[in-house]
Amino acid sequence: MYQESIKPAPVEGLQTMAFSDRVMRVCAARGSELSIRQANIQEAVEALGHARASLGNLVPDETAMRAVAHNPEIFQLVGEPTNGSGQAFLAFLPLNAEGAHAIASNRFNGRQPDLSLVCKPGEAPSAIYIWLIFAPSALAPTLRALGPLLGRLAPSGCPLFTRAVTGHSARLFPAMGFGQAKASYPNAAEDLLVLPTRRAPAAVLSPGTIKVRIARTMEDIMKCFSVRAATYMAEQECPFDEEFDGNDFCATHFIGEIDGEPAGCIRVRYFADFVKLERLAVRQEFRASRLSFRLVREALSYCRRKGYERAYGHSRSDLTRFWGLFGFRPIAGRRNFVFSDVEYVELEAALPAADDCIGIGHDPYVLIRPEGDWDRPGPLDLSRDRSASTRQARIRARLRGSDRSKPSEMAVAGEA
Repeated sequence: MYQESIKPAPVEGLQTMAFSDRVMRVCAARGSELSIRQANIQEAVEALGHARASLGNLVPDETAMRAVAHNPEIFQLVGEPTNGSGQAFLAFLPLNAEGAHAIASNRFNGRQPDLSLVCKPGEAPSAIYIWLIFAPSALAPTLRALGPLLGRLAPSGCPLFTRAVTGHSARLFPAMGFGQAKASYPNAAEDLLVLPTRRAPAAVLSPGTIKVRIARTMEDIMKCFSVRAATYMAEQECPFDEEFDGNDFCATHFIGEIDGEPAGCIRVRYFADFVKLERLAVRQEFRASRLSFRLVREALSYCRRKGYERAYGHSRSDLTRFWGLFGFRPIAGRRNFVFSDVEYVELEAALPAADDCIGIGHDPYVLIRPEGDWDRPGPLDLSRDRSASTRQARIRARLRGSDRSKPSEMAVAGEA
């Protein structure tokens, strides 16, 4: 009993992963020198065939062959072949950043993996998916082989994902320290297991850099339209004419990107004494991020800066709590209503006054700067310092000519 209570010594290559004490003791135990080497395509197919004879339905040979051709490291033979029972091996898929996000949000197919999500040789993985641990004689040597392998692939640690495909593995993986991935990654598949690093797991696989900005170009607008099509039209089956309702070109759009990928958007429209926030959309694979919060905060900050003190919106009846985080409350006495086959609630919020609200009387250059980018000099600020006396003379001459011939057109020669 005393020996069981002793904390096992760190095992090189495993110390950054949250393996159970039992695994660490097994791997720290001394044994004979263990060989581990890359399998070529033929060896991988043969080893997989022996495993299939014992375990049943596994990935097809063609899938394994493509994966090994993509990255020869993913099939590692452990020890020597055993008589009649095949070769022990570790098969895994090292995932790049996009692959890590995909598996954490249930967009990764282990039976037919998208190899663009799998690291090439020499690339450091953001996560590792364990395809199969096959140990026909004894498990301990194969577990010991994990140490140098993980130490080489991910010396700083990364989450390990897997699935329990047999009754034995359903007992083994929890004993190794694996738990349900959904507890750390809410959008993960129900049957996915994860062994986290000894750091916080959410920090490891949280989506990358979030940027929210006003859509200024047609390309930006198309990004917003693509996000909305992927959410409202694809998920809520909203007809095209109802989603793209004729209001898009009289509104301000915010586009949210994660690592440069269009991931979310929101639209703002203006009325006499209030603004309306609408068409908030975040693609399914990015909903574990904080992007929706960023989009709403940026839109409200922008509206406050423009001087608005009230905001209005329609919330799906199951999302009023989310909008409540920003001060929105259901409007008293108003009944829920339905459009595009979804029930909505009318909400309103009081917006605190902004210290830097923009209005008449401010520097006129501020009022002609790019929308939402009022604190930096814009192209027209720079034009006042331009030295172009000849050009200015030509402009004055044209204006004088226009004044003599058509004085009524002076009103359209400059900004109204």
